[in-house]
Formats: sequence, structure tokens, C-alpha cells
Amino acid sequence: MKVLSSIIPLYNSAKWLEKCLYSVLAQDIPEEEMEIICVNDGSPDNSADLAREIGKKHPSIIVIDQPNQGPSGARNTGMKAATGKYLCFVDPDDYVSPNVYGTLIKQMEEEQLDAIRFNYCTENEQYEPIQEFAHPVPFDYTPKLMSGDEFIGSRLHVACYIWTYIFRRDIIINNEIWCFTGDYFDDTPWLPLVLRKVKRMNITPLLVQHYIIRANSLVRADSPAMAERKIKGAIFVLDQLCEQMQTVTDDAVRSWYKTTMSHSAFGLLSMVAMNRCEECEKYIDMLKKYNMFPLSFRPISRMAAFKMHLANFSPLIYCKLIHFKHK
Repeated sequence: MKVLSSIIPLYNSAKWLEKCLYSVLAQDIPEEEMEIICVNDGSPDNSADLAREIGKKHPSIIVIDQPNQGPSGARNTGMKAATGKYLCFVDPDDYVSPNVYGTLIKQMEEEQLDAIRFNYCTENEQYEPIQEFAHPVPFDYTPKLMSGDEFIGSRLHVACYIWTYIFRRDIIINNEIWCFTGDYFDDTPWLPLVLRKVKRMNITPLLVQHYIIRANSLVRADSPAMAERKIKGAIFVLDQLCEQMQTVTDDAVRSWYKTTMSHSAFGLLSMVAMNRCEECEKYIDMLKKYNMFPLSFRPISRMAAFKMHLANFSPLIYCKLIHFKHK
């Protein structure tokens, strides 16, 4: 058994892949104890060829080919092929700080952890540090040993980034918790399913992941087709979280579900206002059936608080205002 399996989905990623792979290799774990599983998700570029070429000198790199299933489908393939005791995810256009995985694994072994949450930073395509948001989502990195339920209820917030954790692989495999295959927001309903199975976890401020902000990435693409997929993704998240919440009895965990659903509903309302304003009333009625009003989440700025209050006062007025400003 390997110590750590890193899952990297490949799709049009050749431009960044070399830096990504060598960063995962540059760790304080012997290479023979790692496996780097690159899943070629039907990529039309030479990402898989590049990974195989680097793999000639580094046999820890494994390339698996499959028809396109999206990043979540590629992650599922990687998880099913993995043999490591621990599991992490890296996107091919991101990279990892040197000599951090061994430190994390050592902590997981010493504290008998099922999962650990680590820090990340954002950079531009020139790998220069940036701040993605003017008002970043707050996250408390103060170490504290806790259960997954306690983490959800007190620390998770709405930032459900799959690539900011290392998990014990058998937690995922034994419970068959596979990623939802979608283009957008698919981390959000998957992560709490895993965390609710976690008995012991901790948090560290150690900077591990370098998240690259790309103007033309899938998440940031700005077109009617992409907007439609994001709207469908937000609805899918609401459906999944609503279903999951039915089995939750812990008040703090239920509060997280309600807050995250509220945040997703607010995002959905904004996307509809910008791209399909003529159908706003249909989506408002749908959100009312979810009992989403009044929306309730922690605003990250005064402007966000104003928008939330306006959406609660009159979601239709909010939609028309956002549509007018977006035109």
C-alpha cells in the first residue's frame, strides 16, 4: 500500500501540468511511497502525453484514459484506482508547496486523523499572489481536534473546496462516497457527506495549495451556455443539500446546511437575474417551495448585506435591479 494517492484530472491542462506534477513530486515523502494518478478525461490536448513523458523518469505517475466525464468523473476514476492510505486532490492548473505532504501525513498518523484541512492561497497565471475577493470568505485555521460533524457546524462555512483536505481513503471507499458528476459547485454536496463519516480531524494553517485564478477557466467562463450550466449546478446543489439535511439531527450541522442552501439560493437568484431575467418569477417560486426565504447567511460586506436584505424584501425587485446593472 502506498502512503498517499494524489488525484489529478486532466483536460486541456498541458500548459500548467509540468509545474503541477513536479510540485507534487517535490514532497517530504519518498517517491516510492506516493502515487500520482492522472486521469485523462478525454482531453483534446497533449496533457496525457506530457504526463506519460514525465512518468518515464518518475514511475509514481500513473495515467488513466477515459472518455470525457468532467472533473468529478475523473476524480471518481482516480479514487477507485488509488491504493494509498491517504488521498488528496490537485487540479492540473494549480500546484503544491514543497515538502508539506509528509508533514501533514505525520500529523494524521500521530493524531490518528481521518481528515485534515489545510490552508491555500490564490495566484494569477504568472504565479503572483493575489486576493481573489475584496472581502474574502473567513476561515479559522486555529488547530483543534474535532469530529467531522463539529467541523461542519463550527468551521466549514460555505467554502467546500475538495482540494484543501487530505482524507483517509477508506473513509471514502468503504462508504462509497463518490463525487457528483457536474460542472459546477459539485464539491459542495460531496464534502459534507465525507465529513459526516469523519470521527477525528484537525485543521492546520500550513500553506499547501496554490490556487490559480485563470480568466478562461471553466468556472469563470462568461457565456449564455456557461450561465445555464451554472444555474443547473446551483439547483442541483439545493436538491442534494435538501435531501441530505433530512438525515441530520445535530442542530449546528443543520444550521450549516440551511446557511449553505441560502447562499446557493442567493447565487442562483443573481445568476438568473443576470442571464434569464424574464424567468425570474419561475425561479423565485421554486425557491419559495424550498422554503428558502428569508435568506440567511453571513454577508461578507455591507453591500452583500444590503443585497440579501433587498432579496428578502422583494426577490423580484432584487432580480430586476441586478439585471439592470448587468446590462
